[in-house]
Amino acid sequence: MFSFFKKEVKPYDAGWLSVGQGHEIYYQQFGNPKGFVVLSFHGGPGGCGKAKHTAHYDLKKWRVILFDQRGCGLSRYTNLLKDNTAPAAVQDGKKLLDYLKIKGKVTVAGGSYGAGLALLFAETYPERVKQLILNSVFLMRRQDYEWVSHTSRLFYPDLIDEMRQQAGTDDIVSFYHRLIFSDKYRDLQQVQKYYGCYEKLLGQVCASFEQTPALTDASIRFTQIYLHYEKNHFFVKENQILKDIQKIKQIPTLIVHNRLDFCCPVCQAYDLHQVLPKSKLVIVPDKGHSSPLLFNVLEKEVDLAIKK
Repeated sequence: MFSFFKKEVKPYDAGWLSVGQGHEIYYQQFGNPKGFVVLSFHGGPGGCGKAKHTAHYDLKKWRVILFDQRGCGLSRYTNLLKDNTAPAAVQDGKKLLDYLKIKGKVTVAGGSYGAGLALLFAETYPERVKQLILNSVFLMRRQDYEWVSHTSRLFYPDLIDEMRQQAGTDDIVSFYHRLIFSDKYRDLQQVQKYYGCYEKLLGQVCASFEQTPALTDASIRFTQIYLHYEKNHFFVKENQILKDIQKIKQIPTLIVHNRLDFCCPVCQAYDLHQVLPKSKLVIVPDKGHSSPLLFNVLEKEVDLAIKK
């Protein structure tokens, strides 16, 4: 049985932290309060921290800190999208460490979009980062986010063309961004039926497009946040992460990525590895944006890293 499916653990501490602009982020702490500290950024944008995200850490040795980014999960807000940006998420991570009175260097982790945030955190606060643990890397470059709405047409031409026909333009992101903030049920249903689940379809390497996800408050909020970020180019400068990579060249970095990841193609992990001299890249012979095998490999690599 893969460790990713271990019995779900409970946090030893949880609460909310006010970070300003009407936002309170929800955080959880797992494992050993005196263990190696890891600050973990969840994916999305629009996801949330889940107990299963601790599965590849030995909780007898690690103190794992998860938090729901602005507007996500159990975090509270007065205005969902106000000051809801990638730089704000990075600053919130630092505020949380300060609030928990954690000083010195810590391990910073993240998967998918969270891997991009972990890299931005390291480049902003290199003095606070001991090492990086990344999986399913998303670098936030134009080529990376346009993969979903444009380049993936290589594999799903019929679906991309159908979305373009509905939008009346190639700019399907702006079209669905407008619809997701509509007060009409049929508009929201249309977003969920198509763009709202397309990234998930890619992530699972589905050969067909048949299921329509349930339309819930949580799913609407997720898609609102996601399209808010994509329409605004994830609130970073073009290729910002790799352009600023010299700031973190001395930070040991573990990168684990599935070979056939159709959500975040493996070239992103490879490009990152090429410019980080102290990085280790493990390409997992599996498919999908995440998988039991990927997390099993990640757990083994984390154990190896801690023994060094």
